[in-house]
Order: sequence, then structure tokens, then C-alpha cells
Amino acid sequence: MKVLWIVNLIPSNVSAAMGTAKSVLGGWVESMAGQLSLRNDIQLAVACKNEGSEQFFYQLDRVNYYGVAYNSKTSVDEIKKRCLQIIDDFCPELIQIEGTEFLHALAMLGAAKERNIKTVVSLQGILNGQYNYQCGQLQIPDMMFSLSFTNIYSAWVMYLRQRCWYKKRLAPERKILEQADNFMGRTVWDRAHSYSINPSAGYYTCNRVLRPPFYEKKWDVKNIERHSIYIGNGYFPLKGLHFVLMALPQLIREYPDVKVYVGGYKPFEEHDRRSPLKKGYAAYLKKLIRDLDIAGHVVLLGPLSAQQVADRLEKSHVYVLCSTVENSPNTLGEAMVIGTPCVSAYVGGVADMADDGTEVLFYRNDDPAFLAWNIKRIFDDDQFANKLSQKAKIHALETHDAKKNAEKLISVYNEILKR
Repeated sequence: MKVLWIVNLIPSNVSAAMGTAKSVLGGWVESMAGQLSLRNDIQLAVACKNEGSEQFFYQLDRVNYYGVAYNSKTSVDEIKKRCLQIIDDFCPELIQIEGTEFLHALAMLGAAKERNIKTVVSLQGILNGQYNYQCGQLQIPDMMFSLSFTNIYSAWVMYLRQRCWYKKRLAPERKILEQADNFMGRTVWDRAHSYSINPSAGYYTCNRVLRPPFYEKKWDVKNIERHSIYIGNGYFPLKGLHFVLMALPQLIREYPDVKVYVGGYKPFEEHDRRSPLKKGYAAYLKKLIRDLDIAGHVVLLGPLSAQQVADRLEKSHVYVLCSTVENSPNTLGEAMVIGTPCVSAYVGGVADMADDGTEVLFYRNDDPAFLAWNIKRIFDDDQFANKLSQKAKIHALETHDAKKNAEKLISVYNEILKR
């Protein structure tokens, strides 16, 4: 079976061959590709979104990699031409379109239909379902007319980003969802949102394979940094870092040494050279940290490799998923596989990943007091933390079992081809 994927990143092995910086995102692509490359009955090709100008081709570890180079000025029709070139060169029997967020997904779907090739759209986040959460459930109208210049500036920048940049991405995604013949998802949330737009499409489930370092770690309360909290991303308001910051004063009262470590791209730096339209949330976070007097308790780590994230999770006392909406976040899966006790916002599809109270502690995402209380429960009780750790690890190892998920993916492909 010849299968073509189209993804929104360049895998690290391809980046190494190109001599460019490696992406810290999308590690599941390499992990699942590695599983499929071991099979003699699958021939895999991966088309990679490339923000440069190079339409590359590499053959690495029995997988063909094609570049799909385009920028903000490139039309869907131009991207479609490149997709047709890749299809004609590789001649796939089935195309998996990973995510609905970018124009190359719409272009590849159109190219596949033109060549009469079956497709499955794998759902990541769904922009049309996330739109109302882009400002992180902050009180934007109140901030716009507050007495603080920083609040006014932050609110207007976040609002304009949502309306002028994010909203225009909804229509292309909706076309993909409307035209798709098959969806592949993992949660009730993505099933609900895809069904609301296209109830006639087929729907299949298949879980993610995580990056290798996470399977190799095991959390042990004896070896942790006490009262340390890890968060995987705080760059956008949707990720909800502000609610953790609001919870910090309550924790500092009892645990003066508490620290929050934030991975991913830094929302702000000392010498921030981004355009003013990208600094709205950063300005808000700076003011919040200053007003709450918590600067000494927040550490921005910047982008981390898979190994660095795994190391950080292994020694963290608690992992917190504080997003205002998610589908099935890999970061939560990674923490659970290691066994780091997890506190998670009850949003989107995360409830499908764990049982509340026995594997993960859920809380309402915009309730800092509830969040602080759940963190306190873990800080105060090592026996309880160990129980959460053990049960979450068992559940996650089953959810993210590499061989089982590869077999499931192949069965999905076969079922689609037989329809």
C-alpha cells in the first residue's frame, strides 16, 4: 500500500539532512513514520510544509520526503500544483491530510479529488471550534476600557489578532471539513465538531505515537524538585498561562519555594523584537506577574527538545495543562506516560484521555482557586501523588502504544480503501 501524508512541519531527520534548525513540534510524525517504515506492506511518503523556497526531495529510512514550499502570498492553486507534482511522482493509493489549519491541506484535498485518490483528514485542533477561546477567556471588553494603558493595549491587540488574523483562517478550514470524505480523530470533541459541519463523512479513531524519550522515563517522588510545576506552552492566550499565574499567590502562601517552569516559545523576552501586534498577550503577562509580585516564581524555558521535556517532566512535582481549549494534547499524554502527576483543565477532548480523580485531577479552566487546590492535593500527599502517577502511566501506555496504534492506522487505511 502506498500512502502519502501531508504535514505542517519538517521532521528533524529531514532538517538534519537540509542543515536547518530542527522543529520541537510534531514529534509524533517521526514516531509513527518510524513504525510504518518497519513494515514491508507499506510504502510511505511525507509532504512537508516548508516556509522557505526549497521544493526538496529526500529518501530517508525507507520514507520519501517532499517539500511543499509556500508563503503568505502563495495562492491555493499554486500550492495545489506542487501537490499534484508530488502525487504524480509517488502515485499514492491513499492520502492522509494531517490537520485542517493550513492552506496546503485544502490544496492537497483538491489535488487528491482531481486525481480521484481516496483521502482521510486527520483532525488536530479545529480552528472553527477554537475561535471563541483565542483570547484565553480574558475579560477583553473590561480590559479595553480599563484605567490601565497596558490592559487597553493588550486587549485591543489580542482582539484584533483574533478578528483580523485568526478569523480569516476559518473559511478555508471549513471548506476542508465540508469536502472531506473521511475523518480520523481521537476524542468526542473532534467527533462533535467534524460531525456538525459534515455529518456524512466517515469517522475513524486512531491514537498518537509519542516521541521515544517519554517512554523511557519513570516519575519517582523521591527524585523530584519539590513544589515545581511544568507547563508545556504559554505563548498564546488560548494556552491559559495567565490562570496559573493567578493561582500562584495562593500556592506561595503555603509553599514559598514553588516554581512554575514554562516550556515552548517564550511569550516575552528581555529584548523582544517582535512587531507590536504580536506583543499584546506578552504585555498582559508582564503586568500580571508584576502586579502579583511573582517574578521569582516563574521560569520561561524556551523551546525544548523531546529529551529536555522528558527530563523536566521526570523531575517536576506536577504537570499542569491550563489551556482554554484542546483536542487531545500530546503534552498531557507525555506527562502521563512518564507518570508525572497531572492537573488538567476540563476542556475540549481532554476528558477522553484520563479519569478524573484517579488518573488526572480536572478543574474548570478559568478557576484559579480550584487549580491551586488540586496542585495542593498533590504537593501535600506523596501517597496520593504516587497513585495518580501509576494509574495515569498505565492508561497512557495503552493509549500511546506504538505498535498497537500503527496496526490501528493500517486497519483504518484498509477500511477506507475498501469503502
